Amino acid sequence: MEYIHPNDKAIIDFAKNISQGSNGLKDICEKLLSWFDENISYSRMNAPFFPLQRSDLDLLEMRSGTCGDFSNLLASVLSALNFDVRYAYVHKDCYGDEQDHISVAVKEGNKYVLIDATQPYRKWYGYDCPHREYDLLTPQEFERKMKDEEGYWTAAAQRLGNPLYAGLLYAPWIHSQCVINTDDRLDDIFFLLSIGNRGEPTLYAYYQHYSMQEHFIPVMAKIDKGGASYRFSVHAHRGIWDDAQWSQAYSENSVPTNLLSAEFIQLKQHIAKMLNRLNPTLLQIDSSCFI
Repeated sequence: MEYIHPNDKAIIDFAKNISQGSNGLKDICEKLLSWFDENISYSRMNAPFFPLQRSDLDLLEMRSGTCGDFSNLLASVLSALNFDVRYAYVHKDCYGDEQDHISVAVKEGNKYVLIDATQPYRKWYGYDCPHREYDLLTPQEFERKMKDEEGYWTAAAQRLGNPLYAGLLYAPWIHSQCVINTDDRLDDIFFLLSIGNRGEPTLYAYYQHYSMQEHFIPVMAKIDKGGASYRFSVHAHRGIWDDAQWSQAYSENSVPTNLLSAEFIQLKQHIAKMLNRLNPTLLQIDSSCFI
C-alpha cells in the first residue's frame, strides 16, 4: 500500500477546496491545520490493529490517526499543489524533548519549513515549527523506511503468535483525549498500549500539560492484569520521558494526600473510560479491576 496518492481524484479535489482563495504556502497550511482542528482526532481506537500506517486516503475516510498518518495527508495534499515536500523525522522537538515523531517539511524559497499537524505543535507552532533535531526524507525514502518498520513488527507479531499485534507494536500510541484547551494551555491524556515479549499487554496513561513554552507530565499510570499504579513527577529531570522524575508507584488508595491533584482525578476518570473501549478478551485485561 502506498502512503500518499497526490494524483487521486479525492486528494486533488480536497487540495483544490482547501487552497481556494489562498495567498501562498503559509495561508494554505494554516487552512489545512484548521481543517485538522475541526475534523481529525489523534486516535487509532477505531482500528487499533490495522492498518499499520494510515495513508492519506485512510485518514480522509477514518478521520483519525497519529503523527505519521497526519503527515501522509499533508505531504499528499501539498504535493498535489506542486510544492516540494519532504518528511521530517523528528528526534528532538521544539520543547527540547526526545521524541519519535513525524511532521512534513515544504520548500519555501531556499529553505524547508516544517509543518506539524499534531497537537500540541499544531496549536502554537503548526507552520514553520521550530523542532530542534530531525532528518529530512523524500516521500520515497520515508515510505521505504516505514515499510521496513512495518515488516519488522509484522514478523515480531508472528513470533508472539498473534498477527493482530503488529499494528500495536508498530504504533503503540493509541489515543489522546483533550482535557483543557485555552489560549495559553493545552492538557491531554495520552494512552500508549504496549505488548510485551510474551504478548502481555500494558496500558500506560500520561497526563500531559503544554503551554507555548513548556511541556511536562505531572502524573502517569501503568495498568496491567495486576491492577493500576500511579507515579508522580516529583524529582528533577532532563526531559518529559526521563524516568528519574517519577515517585515510587502508588495504588489508587495509597496516594499521599499532597499528591491528590485535579490531574490525578482526571487521569483516573479517563482510564476508566478507555478501559471500557478496549477489547478486554483480546487484550487479556479484566477492565472491571480498574473501574
